[in-house]
Amino acid sequence: MKTAFDFILNNTKYKAIYDACVLAENAETPSDMALSCRNALLTIVESIYDKHSVEIPKNATMLELIDNKLITGFVDNSVILETLHFIRKLGMNAQHDKNIKKKYARLALDNLAFFAEFVYRKFEKPETIASFTIPAYMSEAETRRIYIDVYLGEVGWTVLEPNSTTTLPNGTVIKSGTVMPNMACCEIPVKEMPNASGIGFCDYVLYGKDGKPLAIVEAKKTSVDATVGIQQVKTYGECMKKQYGYVPVLYYTNGYEIYVIDGLYPSRKVMAFHTAEELEYMIQKRSRNDITDLVIRDDISGRPYQKMAITNICERFNDLHRRGLIVMATGTGKTRVSISLVEVLARNKWIKNVLFLADRTSLVQQAFKNFQKILPDMSYCVLSDKSLADEPNARITFSTHQTMINYIDAEDKEFTSARFDLIIVDEAHRSIFNKYGSIFSYFDCLLVGLTATPKDEVDANTYHLFNCENGEPNFSYSLEEGVKEHYLVPYRVKSKTTKLLSHGIKYSDLSAADKQKVDVVLEDDVASDYVIPKETLFKIFYNEDTCRRVLDELMTRGLKVDYGQKLGKTIIFAYNHNHAKLIVDVFKKTYPKYGENYCQLIDNQVKGANELITKFETDDNFRIAVSVDMLDTGVDVPSVLNLVFFKPVKSKIKFVQMIGRGTRLCEGLIDGKDKEYFLIFDYCGNFEYFDQNPEGSDGVVSKSLSQRLFDAKLNLLVELQKIEHQTNPEHKAYYDKIKPELINKVLGVKANSARISVREELAYVDKFCDKERWQAISILDAKEMQLHISKLVDSDIDEDKKALAFDVKMFNIELSVLANGNISEATRAVGMVRKAARLLLDYSTIDGVKAKADVLQILAGTDFWESPKVSDLEKYRDEVRDLMKYIESKVNPIDIDTIDTILEGEYHGNGLMDIRTYKEKVIDYLAENTNNPTIQKIRNLEPINADDLKELERVLWEELGTKDEYQKITNIGNLAAFIRSIVGIEQDAINEKFGEFLSGNTFNSQQQEFVKSIIDYVRENGDIEAEDLIEKSPFDNYDIITMFGAQAQILRNIVDIMHNSITAA
Repeated sequence: MKTAFDFILNNTKYKAIYDACVLAENAETPSDMALSCRNALLTIVESIYDKHSVEIPKNATMLELIDNKLITGFVDNSVILETLHFIRKLGMNAQHDKNIKKKYARLALDNLAFFAEFVYRKFEKPETIASFTIPAYMSEAETRRIYIDVYLGEVGWTVLEPNSTTTLPNGTVIKSGTVMPNMACCEIPVKEMPNASGIGFCDYVLYGKDGKPLAIVEAKKTSVDATVGIQQVKTYGECMKKQYGYVPVLYYTNGYEIYVIDGLYPSRKVMAFHTAEELEYMIQKRSRNDITDLVIRDDISGRPYQKMAITNICERFNDLHRRGLIVMATGTGKTRVSISLVEVLARNKWIKNVLFLADRTSLVQQAFKNFQKILPDMSYCVLSDKSLADEPNARITFSTHQTMINYIDAEDKEFTSARFDLIIVDEAHRSIFNKYGSIFSYFDCLLVGLTATPKDEVDANTYHLFNCENGEPNFSYSLEEGVKEHYLVPYRVKSKTTKLLSHGIKYSDLSAADKQKVDVVLEDDVASDYVIPKETLFKIFYNEDTCRRVLDELMTRGLKVDYGQKLGKTIIFAYNHNHAKLIVDVFKKTYPKYGENYCQLIDNQVKGANELITKFETDDNFRIAVSVDMLDTGVDVPSVLNLVFFKPVKSKIKFVQMIGRGTRLCEGLIDGKDKEYFLIFDYCGNFEYFDQNPEGSDGVVSKSLSQRLFDAKLNLLVELQKIEHQTNPEHKAYYDKIKPELINKVLGVKANSARISVREELAYVDKFCDKERWQAISILDAKEMQLHISKLVDSDIDEDKKALAFDVKMFNIELSVLANGNISEATRAVGMVRKAARLLLDYSTIDGVKAKADVLQILAGTDFWESPKVSDLEKYRDEVRDLMKYIESKVNPIDIDTIDTILEGEYHGNGLMDIRTYKEKVIDYLAENTNNPTIQKIRNLEPINADDLKELERVLWEELGTKDEYQKITNIGNLAAFIRSIVGIEQDAINEKFGEFLSGNTFNSQQQEFVKSIIDYVRENGDIEAEDLIEKSPFDNYDIITMFGAQAQILRNIVDIMHNSITAA
């Protein structure tokens, strides 16, 4: 019997391929055919590896095998590679028991037959490959249709092709579809259209099990903006409404972008279609009521600000917003707010399923335990640790961002885009959305972000993501508010440093043994007056005495409990693992009597670190936790009394979160008294840094080596396109080498189209999969690829990272030489290449290094770099790149022990955030400045002058706050009177000025009491005037004329002395 694979029938070398392909051709069902095609494709791919004597990467998936540069280079055609991935995906769907259309199974077989012959010709008849043309069925139009069909198939829809005809009034017969329950039917006719025939044809109609339409899909060409279809699909919807009484859910798409109109919210972009059940639920939600039952359980969120946060989000949802942002200081109960929000929304029948996301496993576990304790009747699943909970179809799911990315990027997606009704993002800030933004693009649901980052520090992109005005979250509650309302405790800063941290290490101060260690690291001869830079302390050089001094300061001056006998719980933030380990070791050596568990290290390199965090919370003997990153955020230990910043922090977001480790209330902590404040020891100038750099420096998401390599090659390609290089044979050959490598990288990205991040950029990916686009890459093209494609490039599974890093440096040097004729724009890279070459020459006992010693000597020297040629650079790069693996990537820590000294730091402020009220600042200032001459005058009833008044304005309206803040707390217009209402009047001054009226010699007892009431009034109100004796309480209860008679003038004199002394002349 003749088959499509008879061209290899009698060639024994291809027997395995022939047998596998014929098995696929003879399959009885579409599903069997799709699966067999995938297996046959794997056999062909393996033969290519075998032919090239390349070992198949261990545990590599089929995606990775096809995406490997061996296959992409062998095929060298984007359309053919796309057909291979079509076979792979369809076979995988069949493997997972998804319904496979006969049409697509046959298409997979056709693709397989084409590829089998393509490989045969490449191996056996290479001269014929140029004339071997791509079949017409691999067209762009077909590819576009496949995109939509595949996306529908991902969520369980089987596409039914047109199987009938419709005759228009003019007699034209149109191929059309018929209604089939639970199917996605194509070309469905609708009546009463506003056109000449009165009939239109919906590209797809998704029908429910009752045969009624759930959704209409309007499909446009990939070259057309999807929004072109919005009016057409709306018209189809209105026509359907006349027939069925409602408008189905409406989609419009061009294969790259999908938009939905659900009849409740405005049109929005989605990353996937919805299942039949989800569409039914969408239509049902059109009739839901507003959130009206806003009773918030006090046992969950009893604090007024927590209730306000929940109410604000509910009101925002009622206004048909789908996203909201809550800013709440660390320790104010963000998790409890999220639990209450879930409870309220579920009770109002707004949500069924919830996803809670956090950036660390420990935070996920902590949130899960709180939810489970407070809402025990809910079902739960913890994706990042299923040993905690693994309920199928759980109502509330917990996950880290990375775990969820892996789920949604899988080709066989476990979660549909509408699986959740609400996502809660713990600590929603820029770095999360830059790295894991695909999660929020993929899931089509309500979204609430929680962050402790002060609202003025939240970046504009985060506000934009939650559809908020910049600087205006839906609710905010600051650390200052929390302290003022006694829900948080403030901090006091002890700004410290050490001699070595501030000035570096004098080489001459080192012991002979330590000098020897330093000599080895620095390689060159070290001058006796050399100072080891302070930046190397606790990165390369680790000094015991510095740690000893810091620990001694903590043990001596840190806040204590048990009547001063025991150090309060303390977190020390260390530079790195080696630094943290040294701190713990020094503590145990210096304070052995406290035992093994008193001071312990918690970081990612410690086994059971999460259990140690729990132990720190509960074990009274565990007093000091030395942390590298793990305790910076999200850890709830209310008993913490001391924080030690033994490392610099540049991120404002992170710094605020680290401070938040100490802000929580703790009743009865200090000898039966509540925790009132906590101490911060800052040894690295962090408060000073943020005082001078209020925004901090959060950095940007860095690209991987593979992505940087793609960018570097792309820059080279753009430069090599110039006429001066195209007319240079060597440069032209280099251009011809680089271009297919870049194209293959883009094709590799296309192979990962199941990933949501790739799907978001699919229009750009497809654009640059077209070889014709590469005839001339413009600067704009290059920019587009660097913005939209570079970030999607995967790391090579078989490449050494050190070799890739070397490649990037060499390519940047080559670019400088090409563009400028010299290395002027790559001097740093040259320095690093020379250093790498010198290091490798020390490993000449290794055969590979010894064989390339001459090249390494050239690169290590200086002569070559005077006028390097690109061809030589590329040749040397290729020859020595694989030797980079022998270079030690880390400098071993150098332990030294030289005397250090604690010094006072330069920061003298009240901290990053002054949590005092304006009046508290004024009171503190007055208490600290009792000898101020102006204040002395006010207290002693001495007249003030204009200069004194200016000084008061400077202090009250500039140094301590603003005029507006002043006017908010008092109605006293006279600044001196306001000061006097706080500081009072010296008794000696009263005795001196009014003693004769209070001694009993001039006034009787009733009159004396009245004078005392004047003095008390001034002490409380700061000032008095004559009319106050008539109009104000308590004076309006007296008959002054009857009481004083002719002596009433004396009262006027007393009032004038009081008033005039604070009225500037």
